[in-house]
Amino acid sequence: FFAAYITPVLKAQSEILHQKGKFLLTHPDGENEGLLQEYLNSNFDIADSVCPSPMTALGIKAYRDVFKEKITIWGDIPSVIMLEESMSDNDFVKYLENFFKDIGDGDHLIVSVADTMPPAAKFERIELVSKMTREFGPVSINR
Repeated sequence: FFAAYITPVLKAQSEILHQKGKFLLTHPDGENEGLLQEYLNSNFDIADSVCPSPMTALGIKAYRDVFKEKITIWGDIPSVIMLEESMSDNDFVKYLENFFKDIGDGDHLIVSVADTMPPAAKFERIELVSKMTREFGPVSINR
């Protein structure tokens, strides 16, 4: 379905925008297993609100391995882990440590909570994501 009906439309729109020096952002939120190659075929530039495991089957590394420098990922921290009842603080720290290991050099990645920050998010977790992102450091993009 995606290959037949969605990919051609996204590809056509991306060609129009690229000719004008613009980028195409789309919202592939949710379960993306089996769709990553179609996203590449669609030729869009930014995947907004990629939500990796534990909310979906794919981890961030699976996205990074396929997208490489071709698609920028924006929104890559699963919102559910911001909730205290989803995992212990210790498991949250381990999740983030693995996340920052799995994103490689961080190129073509905008760290943020996928989709929406839950109203009941634990503020200390928000602060920790911010702190670890700053410690990871900025990535300069030379084009």
